[in-house]
Amino acid sequence: MADPDAGTTGVAPSALDKAALALDSIATESTAAGKTADDSTGAAASKLSGWDTANSLRAALTEWHEQVSTLNTRLNQEAGMMRQTHTNYVGIDSVLAQSFGGR
Repeated sequence: MADPDAGTTGVAPSALDKAALALDSIATESTAAGKTADDSTGAAASKLSGWDTANSLRAALTEWHEQVSTLNTRLNQEAGMMRQTHTNYVGIDSVLAQSFGGR
């Protein structure tokens, strides 16, 4: 079996920061997008009051909000992990540089 090409390994802290900011933005936008169905679904449920469909619409809207919340939680966690990776990388890079007499 041939050895894989070792290549170079590197971390771009600025890229991690940009990605974290992008995830923050997506989370904010998904919250707003998630609310777009509120008015029309609520209005439809009100007009269908007394029908099983009204309850189903309300249940679907509740489930939708839970899913948006779960998505936002995941996006925020991922953004936090990227920021932590940046912090860890910069810290370890500094310690290693000092241990080799650099910087």
